[in-house]
Amino acid sequence: MLQIRWHGHSCFTITDGSTTVITDPHDGKSLNLPPPPTEADVVTISHSHDDHDSGADRYDCKILREPIDTTVGSARLRGVECWHDDQRGKRLGTNIAWDINMDGIQVTHLGDLGHYLTPSQMFQIGMPDILMLATGADIALAEDNATLLSPKVIIPMHYYTPGIDFPFYHLKSILDFTDGKDNVEQVGNEHTYSRADIPYRMMIHVYKPPRKQR
Repeated sequence: MLQIRWHGHSCFTITDGSTTVITDPHDGKSLNLPPPPTEADVVTISHSHDDHDSGADRYDCKILREPIDTTVGSARLRGVECWHDDQRGKRLGTNIAWDINMDGIQVTHLGDLGHYLTPSQMFQIGMPDILMLATGADIALAEDNATLLSPKVIIPMHYYTPGIDFPFYHLKSILDFTDGKDNVEQVGNEHTYSRADIPYRMMIHVYKPPRKQR
């Protein structure tokens, strides 16, 4: 079984009880969020912008910054190179989509994907059971890429949450993504998945965002 906890923005803990993966760790302070935990066996970084790796130096474990294929403990990790913009990275640089396979479940974290996936990238990513998808910028693009990958569960990330300090552009809210959809489930701040529990029909799992106590 996999347990997933959201630490705000694009940072998650994914664990099967023996191996722990943390994605895109922020430092907490710069986004006005609680800092994520530092207990991990491996950290994945989608790209080098501060809101995705400002907390990386807090970890004493393997940190993956290049699109490699590797195994850490019980986790098989594969990075697929893509771009943060629709000009092959000329404006905002590269981005890595990370496949994280644990306990027979594929979790794919798309980072800040800024373009339509190419057939080659789709082939490399494969068929995610769970897709972590940035929905705070271009919602139409996010939805189209989700359609291309056909996950069973979408976990929205990188959108406006109460108290977040994100000065770079106006983040859209979760309602901008979920309004009018009938396949939305609120799952709290963490949720557990098993191979047998993966839904047949695509579901959107909305996690309760962390909020810094003032």
